Amino acid sequence: MERLMIISSDCHAGGRAEDYRDYLEPAYRERYDDLLAHPERTQQRAAETIGVELQSIDPTAGNDDGPPGPLTAQWGAQRRIAELEKDGIVAEVLYPQPAGPAGPPFYNTFGHALDPADPALTTAGCRAYNRWLADFCADSPAPERHAGLALVAVVEDVAAAVEEIEWARRAGLRGVILRSQPISGPGWHHPRYEPIWEVCESLAMPIHTHGGESLEYGDLPASRSIFFTEVTWFAHRIFWFLLWAGVLERHPGLRVVLTEQFADWIPDLLHQLDAQYEGSVSGMTRPEGLKMRPSEYWARQCSVGASFMSRRECERRHAIGVPNILWGSDFPHDEGTWPQTSASLHDTFDGVPEPELRAMLGENAARVYGFDRAKLATHAARVGPSLEDFEGN
Repeated sequence: MERLMIISSDCHAGGRAEDYRDYLEPAYRERYDDLLAHPERTQQRAAETIGVELQSIDPTAGNDDGPPGPLTAQWGAQRRIAELEKDGIVAEVLYPQPAGPAGPPFYNTFGHALDPADPALTTAGCRAYNRWLADFCADSPAPERHAGLALVAVVEDVAAAVEEIEWARRAGLRGVILRSQPISGPGWHHPRYEPIWEVCESLAMPIHTHGGESLEYGDLPASRSIFFTEVTWFAHRIFWFLLWAGVLERHPGLRVVLTEQFADWIPDLLHQLDAQYEGSVSGMTRPEGLKMRPSEYWARQCSVGASFMSRRECERRHAIGVPNILWGSDFPHDEGTWPQTSASLHDTFDGVPEPELRAMLGENAARVYGFDRAKLATHAARVGPSLEDFEGN
């Protein structure tokens, strides 16, 4: 029996803080040196936004021989592959670290720029991260096992954002991470962003949001709890912005992936949106230009990166759409399944029929990101779980 090909749709990678320096444009290096000399500024920015300081972590954990921890194998590709294989995972989709020493310069993916008034600074930091990531994937002992995603956090200059997406595709990256809401300027429903949707569709670059962005709650006792209550909702929003603006209708080849924001909310939302579309909500008329129900656009063009997927979410898989689910481990974060992925998979997927199991654990992600199945099959034959490992199969 062929072993299962497991692809994690949600993993995180980043460089050493000093590694980014050479990837920064020269004009920004002095400011970056100053930031590295004063790490408390990044700590303070985190406190201002979500009311919590970034945890102190051992930066050597990112090395191939470093201790286990939140930075495990961040920049050590051999260690990274070894840790993934212990969990039975043969390939991964790579997001940035949200903050801290491995995060993108001048930016944390809680959605806050170090200096919101300086979009050029934020852009420079994201560009440095993207170039580091492209090299990390290309220089890996097994580049076929990594699908890196370019971070495009600033879109005020639409032409520059398009150029960065085109560069990312040429550099071998496989998709684009956008903020749930632009830092400044209008929302994603505005027609000014049409060139971004056009280039992402034409280059087969899926767009992504990742749970973690929020409002700025201030350094107050309740801020962290409010952040965790609301954080996933913000990452959902791009779906209904693109839906009602007709972007999904005009660009049927555009793929949208919503990652680490749970999945059990999707059926109820689709029911609500379909009701709006049918005009059964008071004051709502059917939008012009949408030829299908919202649930049909979801089925055709959207995926959920189902990080550390629960049994409850699995039980709703048919309402979510089995072809639309991309399982993820969230390696190496504490809330993820690593290093207990095997136990987590059993808890979630025991009894699921083989075709559905294979789809959610790997085949769907292989399709969305263009992984080479033949190459991954050789790795799966060594480290992937067998179907018999799951009860009921």
